[in-house]
Amino acid sequence: MRCLPNRILTPLQLFFRRNNTTATPILLRPYQEECLDACIDALDAGSTRIGVSLPTGSGKTTVFVSLLSRLSSPSVGQDATRSIIIVNSIELARQSAEQVARLFPNWQVEIEQGAKHQASGLADVYVRKALPKYQ
Repeated sequence: MRCLPNRILTPLQLFFRRNNTTATPILLRPYQEECLDACIDALDAGSTRIGVSLPTGSGKTTVFVSLLSRLSSPSVGQDATRSIIIVNSIELARQSAEQVARLFPNWQVEIEQGAKHQASGLADVYVRKALPKYQ
């Protein structure tokens, strides 16, 4: 398990929600808690991009969704409460949106997929498939 500042090691690029309340307690595995601690330490040290590398099936989605719930609003932008999760496939978009809805039922989550699914602009969390590399 690694959580490294300033490097994206998975196809997920995260921009973080800064305001939270969790309606459902989440019981994380010890290595997931260690990863969250490392991510928060990296953010506290000034990193603006972090990456998480964990094996398939180890709960990366749960880790990054849990991370969103642990961050507070920045002092200069108290209204910065929305997040976007960028993934490389529509299947990961659905998985991420379902996990957000399951873990935080009081958060509104939407999938943005161009003309097929257009976000309202009012959600707490948006999930979208990344654009092709040269677009």
